[in-house]
Amino acid sequence: MTAKQTIQTLLAAARARADRKDARAAWARETAAKWREAQQEMDERCTEAVGRLDEEAFERLCDAEQAKVNAIRAPLQAVVDKDQWPRELYWGCV
Repeated sequence: MTAKQTIQTLLAAARARADRKDARAAWARETAAKWREAQQEMDERCTEAVGRLDEEAFERLCDAEQAKVNAIRAPLQAVVDKDQWPRELYWGCV
């Protein structure tokens, strides 16, 4: 391998690493935004329902809404706890 080829290979590897980091950061930002939106929707639904539902129905509604929020948050928590990213964010060298 020539010196030029070696340098090109090293530069390509550096770009690939930066691209992987950028993809993961973008996913984290997008998922966190979806989580915030789901939490806001939950807050609005529960606030609206608190006066019109009995306690048992309100608890069921809140539990269902919390499950939606938790489902969005779970992949973020997996990254934090276990460094477990969504499948599409893994590459051969990671």
